[in-house]
Amino acid sequence: MNATLASSADILSTPWGMTIFILLDIVILVFIIALNYRWLFKRLLDILFSFVFLAVLLPFFLLFLAADAIYNKVQNAYKTLFVSEYYCGKKGKLICLVTFATERIVHDAEGNLLPEAQRVTKMGKILRGCGMKYYPLLAAVLTGKLSFVGPRPLSPADYAAMQEEDLVRFQVRPGLVSSLEIYGGDSLTYDDLFEEDAEYVRKRSLFRDIGFFVSKIVHRLRGETVRRYGECTDKSYVQWLLEQGRIDEEEAKEFAQTQRFRIDNLKKQERARNQSANRSMLR
Repeated sequence: MNATLASSADILSTPWGMTIFILLDIVILVFIIALNYRWLFKRLLDILFSFVFLAVLLPFFLLFLAADAIYNKVQNAYKTLFVSEYYCGKKGKLICLVTFATERIVHDAEGNLLPEAQRVTKMGKILRGCGMKYYPLLAAVLTGKLSFVGPRPLSPADYAAMQEEDLVRFQVRPGLVSSLEIYGGDSLTYDDLFEEDAEYVRKRSLFRDIGFFVSKIVHRLRGETVRRYGECTDKSYVQWLLEQGRIDEEEAKEFAQTQRFRIDNLKKQERARNQSANRSMLR
């Protein structure tokens, strides 16, 4: 017995023995994480890596914030440096996501908003190119509004227009990166998107999420121009349904009204909480 223990100690005292021991520990840890990924470690890893990225990239964020503020002062490009948009998160809960503003609000002679490509500023192209536009979304991952990998966020109007069988995608948090980084393409439709999202929810796992995330990084580094979300990139689900003839103008207006009602109600609740907090501080 003592000889066996001594032999084990001798092995661990060698560089190759310690390397094998560390590798075995890593394999066991990854195996444990993979087994419990859906129920525990997906969220824990989101918290860990979002915190690390927020801390590491903070100096760059402050640098770009100062540069964007100066650019906006000179060009008067945006009303505010950041834009807030509302989406439906896990279980359809309304969430507010904040990103850097990168486009001017410019309309044509008929009052229609110009295409996004014509409104993006020079500074906006830089913010998009380096990915800094989305830095504030790391805070949304940290607080649980988003996940690093998950279905694409959809608006409250789109949520209201969805069929019950497609709502399975809201069983998980929306993500910064989607499975469509691998399975999407220029020909993707909303029917394809919902089908793939449901597949992601059923089969989500540690290694699949790693694959989707790495694919996103590779596509970014290669500068690929393939539209992973196809026509879903250019139009909302409600607009797509309208073009497909699946709904009429009245139904589209009802979905838009539902969105306004939900957003207005959320803003009222936030104002009430802020007023209550202010009163508590004054006491």
